[in-house]
Amino acid sequence: MHATDQQTRAPVKSLHRDAVEAIAKWLMIGRYPVGAVLPTETEIGEELEISRTVVREAVRTLVAKGMLQVRRKTGTIVLPVSDWSLFDPEVLAWRFRYSRDATFVDDMTRFRAAIETIAVEICAARPEFDASVLHACCDEMAAALEGRGDWFAADLAFHRHILRGTDNQFILHMQPMLDNFFDAMLSPEVLRPENMRITLPYHRAIADAIAAGDPVRSRHEMLQLVHKGREDILSRIETSEA
Repeated sequence: MHATDQQTRAPVKSLHRDAVEAIAKWLMIGRYPVGAVLPTETEIGEELEISRTVVREAVRTLVAKGMLQVRRKTGTIVLPVSDWSLFDPEVLAWRFRYSRDATFVDDMTRFRAAIETIAVEICAARPEFDASVLHACCDEMAAALEGRGDWFAADLAFHRHILRGTDNQFILHMQPMLDNFFDAMLSPEVLRPENMRITLPYHRAIADAIAAGDPVRSRHEMLQLVHKGREDILSRIETSEA
């Protein structure tokens, strides 16, 4: 199929989105390692059956995410992960989809533990924090297990309420980035349905500890949930690679 025929058949936005993901996948799986020069726009277009214009726009998108750099007389260079916009929702989704190794999971777990254990300690020490919202989220998760409601929406609301409940200006400033992080980490693609019922008591234990005004127990219960999440993701990786 020629590029022009493909463009006639598929919407431009779909072509652009698919091209961005295809090139991103190449970077995630190491087809083009750090420092490598990507093929020309013509070569990429021929492989993906899209026009050079679509390739150029896809590359621009990945440049904006810190994954690529266009250099005069050299071409398009693959940049190291340290330059990537790691909290970008698409970058996170691609890493969960194509590049979930143990190092990534461990770094993610440590980051999550650092932020959320501090957050629950703050919330537990604030008499004005409304822990009833957390209990309501747990009830919504329980209902979702019975086919009534959305588990993921309730789970996200649980974690977001804790972060917002800190009223800490630095944590609040990170909220948009953390939202992207949780959207990816708690997505159906990562969290297996059979593990949801297991994690519900962990959420209830956190809500109970915060409601009791116990920062130490709140921290302990959050660490239990975080490490359970790590186990679930590593198990998912092993299953997908089997």
